[in-house]
Amino acid sequence: MAIYSVLLPPGSHSEAPIEADLERAVFVKEGFCWPALFFSVIWSLWHRLWLVLIGYLVIVLVLEATSRLVGGIAPGVTGLLFALLFALEANGLRRWTLERRGWQPVAMVEGSSREAAEVRFFAGLAGRIAARPPVSPSPVPPSPARPAPASAPRIGGEQVVGLSFGPHRR
Repeated sequence: MAIYSVLLPPGSHSEAPIEADLERAVFVKEGFCWPALFFSVIWSLWHRLWLVLIGYLVIVLVLEATSRLVGGIAPGVTGLLFALLFALEANGLRRWTLERRGWQPVAMVEGSSREAAEVRFFAGLAGRIAARPPVSPSPVPPSPARPAPASAPRIGGEQVVGLSFGPHRR
C-alpha cells in the first residue's frame, strides 16, 4: 500500500471544497519515484518543477566536475548515488513546489494505486459532508486558550510541539 498526499488548488476552501476544486485535486505519492530515477530531467519538465530542475542540473554539473577531478569510478558512483537520492526525494520536491504555488494539503490517504487512493479520499469526503451537523444560527463563542506546558518551546508568540502538516489554523 502506498500513501498519497492530497492537495487542493489555490483559493479553494479545504473545509468545504467545491466540485471544481475537487476535480483539480492532486494526489502525490509518498516515497520512491521510479520515473524520476531513470528520466530525471524529463520527469521534472513534465511536472513543471522549474526550480527543482535548475537545482538538479547545477548539482549534477558540480558533482560531475568534482568527481572527474578525482578520477577512476568516482563519476559513475556519484552519478548513481545522486540519481538514487533524487528519486527518493522527487515526490517530496513535487509536493513542496505545489505548496509554494499555493496548493493546500488537505489529507493523506492510503491505497494500492492512485485510483484506489482517490476512491478512498472521495468516499471519506462524501461521508464527512453527509455527517456534518446542521448550521446553528447562534455563533459559538471561542474556547479559552489553554496555557502551554512549561516544556513546550516557543518561536515568537507561537507554541511549537512537534511537526505540523500544512499551515496552522485555529
